[in-house]
Amino acid sequence: MTSLLDDKEITRELWQSHLPVCFILSDEDKNKINRSESPEPLYLMLARHSYFPCFIEKIHRYYCNYFKNDPNDTTNNMNPANLWFEYESIPLKWHYPIGVLYDLYVSSLSSISTHVPWQIIVHLSKFPEGEIIRFPDKESIEAHFMSTLKEADALKHRGQIIEDMQKRDHQQLWNSLLQDRYDGFWKINNKLMTYTDNLQYFRYIPFRIHILDKPFIHKLFSPFNVEEEKWTTLNDLLQFTLNHEAHCEQITNEKKILNTNINDYRVIIHGIQPSLQSPVQWLSEHLSYPDNFLHICLIEKRT
Repeated sequence: MTSLLDDKEITRELWQSHLPVCFILSDEDKNKINRSESPEPLYLMLARHSYFPCFIEKIHRYYCNYFKNDPNDTTNNMNPANLWFEYESIPLKWHYPIGVLYDLYVSSLSSISTHVPWQIIVHLSKFPEGEIIRFPDKESIEAHFMSTLKEADALKHRGQIIEDMQKRDHQQLWNSLLQDRYDGFWKINNKLMTYTDNLQYFRYIPFRIHILDKPFIHKLFSPFNVEEEKWTTLNDLLQFTLNHEAHCEQITNEKKILNTNINDYRVIIHGIQPSLQSPVQWLSEHLSYPDNFLHICLIEKRT
């Protein structure tokens, strides 16, 4: 196996990957502005590894300029808790990394392979209760991130690494993500990429498989096959997970059983299509998002 430090530049390149996003106010909300000028689209370059709520204040502040001093606005439209995003009529989940949302929805729904800038509709009212949860405050976002990170460490190290860290280490991870500081983040995150229990690999791989119109899929999967004494690959992980999930769906009498043919999907991680023969241990060390999960998007190929 290649060590983490040998391919350090891969993690840096992924960290520096950004998406141009065009935020457009919904027609319904535009009609509520009793002014001659309509909001221009807001263009931002957003880190793929970050989360939309990290930029809510900036987006909210931009649209406030068009609503303030309007005596006829009594709808409380400018409450940040009412703000939500939509792409192709689908409300976007705030707790998914931005890059995952782009890879999943744009690749699945767009008629072209690359769609930039990514055009997202901003809504200030009629929050879709029941479909997504409201954008919480920054403390709640941080709590969600740390909870996911602890889950990943529980899979990799029985939670030993994260528990041994001090609170300031946890804070540095989050602040570095929030402030887009690669060196500050990886100074701490390197600890989460070490091995424990006298192993030369993680106990289990933290991963989530994303397929359009389905909840994410995750199972227990080891990066090393002890019986056959070989590293498991991305293909092994997908075959195991899809077949196991399809079997579970058959038991629960799901109407639409998951397609388990990997050849019918494009496999995307961080916007790229890695080789299916890539060892999952290497992928977990180098292509995981800051939450330490390997987010794998399966895009059904168009026939």
